[in-house]
Amino acid sequence: MDEPRRSGLQQARQDRGWTQEEAADQLARLAWMRRGERVGVNADMIAKWERGDKGISPRYRELLCLLYGATPEYLGIARTSRSKTRPPQHSAAPAGTERGLVDALGGAAAILDQLGAAGGILRPRMFDAWKDDVMQRRALLKLMGIMPAVTVLPSVAESARRSRSGKPTPDNVRDLDYLADRYQALYHSTAPATLMMPVVAHLSTLGDLLRQGPAPAERRRLLANRARVGTLAGRLSFFDLQDPMAARAYYSVALEAAREADDHLQAAAALAHVAFIPAADHGFTAALDYLHGASGHLKSHPCAPVASWLAAVESEMHTNAGNHTAALHAIDRARNTLAAPGLAPDLPWFDYYDATRLHGFAGYSTLRADRYDDARTELTTALGKLSRSAVKQRAVFLADLATVELHDGNLDHACQIASDAAYQLHQAGYATGAGRLRDFRAAIEPWSTTTPVRVLDEQLAALN
Repeated sequence: MDEPRRSGLQQARQDRGWTQEEAADQLARLAWMRRGERVGVNADMIAKWERGDKGISPRYRELLCLLYGATPEYLGIARTSRSKTRPPQHSAAPAGTERGLVDALGGAAAILDQLGAAGGILRPRMFDAWKDDVMQRRALLKLMGIMPAVTVLPSVAESARRSRSGKPTPDNVRDLDYLADRYQALYHSTAPATLMMPVVAHLSTLGDLLRQGPAPAERRRLLANRARVGTLAGRLSFFDLQDPMAARAYYSVALEAAREADDHLQAAAALAHVAFIPAADHGFTAALDYLHGASGHLKSHPCAPVASWLAAVESEMHTNAGNHTAALHAIDRARNTLAAPGLAPDLPWFDYYDATRLHGFAGYSTLRADRYDDARTELTTALGKLSRSAVKQRAVFLADLATVELHDGNLDHACQIASDAAYQLHQAGYATGAGRLRDFRAAIEPWSTTTPVRVLDEQLAALN
């Protein structure tokens, strides 16, 4: 018996494990991110398309092909197609794999909603970022023999090419500044991979606008914005996603933009962030060289908060190198610099350091120097003052405090604190916090059969 017309469309959905309602939701998300349109697709419409009871307009045909990563002929929805043959079974990826390919789409559409009207300028580049991510994953799957390469529909590529960001205006420059503020607010509570997509789209949009030859004042604002968002992209890549190569590239973009904008403070911030990359591989001399370069920018534009942060970062480098005396001296310099009289400048991008974070740096340095009472005082103070929304930093402080309690022989309490840290990381992933928890877990391995450790292991397993 012949199978119903357009059975390929139905199979594509079922291969992904979606109900018709879920397919409608995914299609609506794609339409919103791709075109900024609210479409009225629902489960009933999906069912009629699959049965062949309802025609499919060119607009929906394009969206369906993009959603399923297939040609109209494969799905059985080409206008000239009369094929009644199911697509070959080997050409579809496992349902779980395909679901992973569109997870980023749902996250991207949701975060675009959160960015409000100003986010409209990102929509063309958001689509590009999502498409590139999907294509990279599909290329990997193809190498693994799971699925064939996907043909990008020419109409989709051409439409994306035409809908670029336009000429720079005071309004869209202001929107980009607003969006940079939103990314910083979302950083503490949003999954890193989800936030990375609009950030990458933002940097691409800035590139489009800078190539348009804006007036000098607008160009400088766009460059300062590029330095700010480039640094955030580097932080996401390194501290959250553990991709040091990408982080170095983004920091380079930020540094170049800051220097062209004559923004010495953002240049210092970009250089200091680069220092974490060699430090992670125990290249502490190179790390300190980057910090020295960052300090050089402050000679042209002195700033006590940024100078204090550089000293705090230096303390972490010395701590990890085992130079505890130098680390504690750097903490003292950070405190004295931050307490120096004078008005602090308004730096909207400098939201990752203050007196509370300095207590956290001090807690880490004193912990590693075996000064556990001092570490407990510093970390408890930091946790008491830290905003509840700063879940990533809270997780790091809690993991360090758990290590303090362990050294004092309080295994149960230490595991409870570590469990709280794990809970924070469930809200927003953070590779640095996860690393501190792994170190704590290694330290309690001798007690791995006890109830507190087994309970903690269940929570840690959920982070993987």
